[in-house]
Amino acid sequence: MRLRSVTAVLCCAALSACGCSKYPSAYSCDYVENKADYEVWYWRNVEDGNEDDNKLIGHATGLQQCEDNARAYAEAIGDEFTGRSYVCSLMDDGKRMENHRNMIGQPG
Repeated sequence: MRLRSVTAVLCCAALSACGCSKYPSAYSCDYVENKADYEVWYWRNVEDGNEDDNKLIGHATGLQQCEDNARAYAEAIGDEFTGRSYVCSLMDDGKRMENHRNMIGQPG
């Protein structure tokens, strides 16, 4: 059991944090919210449920910029933006690691 505790501490130190309770993440909240690079995906007409409408629309740094990009895209194409209309895919070394939506300003 002690070995697992030591391993967990070392893993946390390597990641500079033990994750984030606000988001299901192995990264720190500050990293997830403000520093991470994201692919911005937008799902046009999300209420229709057609996953073929899901489209990569750009890149962002931090969750606020990701949401802002998705909102601007929705306005540009005349689609109604909802909290389900977009997803931010956290990128690390060219790989999609986690998906998030902006929770900044919301309890958590």
